[in-house]
Amino acid sequence: MTIQQIIDDKSIKRLEKRNAIVEGILNRSFDFSAVSAACSFLPEKKIALLLEAIEEVSRSKEFSLEEDYLNLSERYILSSDPSCKREASRIVGNLAAAFPAKLDHAIAALLQNANDDGTVTRWASAYALSRIVILPQYAKGPLFEQICDLCEKETESGVRNQYGKALKKAERIR
Repeated sequence: MTIQQIIDDKSIKRLEKRNAIVEGILNRSFDFSAVSAACSFLPEKKIALLLEAIEEVSRSKEFSLEEDYLNLSERYILSSDPSCKREASRIVGNLAAAFPAKLDHAIAALLQNANDDGTVTRWASAYALSRIVILPQYAKGPLFEQICDLCEKETESGVRNQYGKALKKAERIR
């Protein structure tokens, strides 16, 4: 089955669909070109499921995704769909250490989402920014101060905690 067939199959539950896509990526049945092709045909609501699967793979210590996945996720950070925003942000956070020199566009979008009305979007942005700011070139740069400002004005404790923990780690690097 293709990614689009899996996602469109009404007889398969959502979790099973995600697991099938994760397994396809891990066993290389679905390479990046298959993932990218699926994104070009699917509506954003369904792309969110695909991004969710990619996010799960991006957390794996045994399997590394190529830079193309970072670039793909950047396209959805500012999506109109909150689920796409959340998963794309988490992918960027998970891949940040592998591609530290390729994060400029993602950082700009994440900073924009850090001021979103939705707590989930702000949390996902904080998740990614917190993983970026602990990288030496960002801990010692202007992003550190930007995150300090975000942390100070954040009212939601879960989001503020994401920033606070990362700022402590980044402070040791500075």
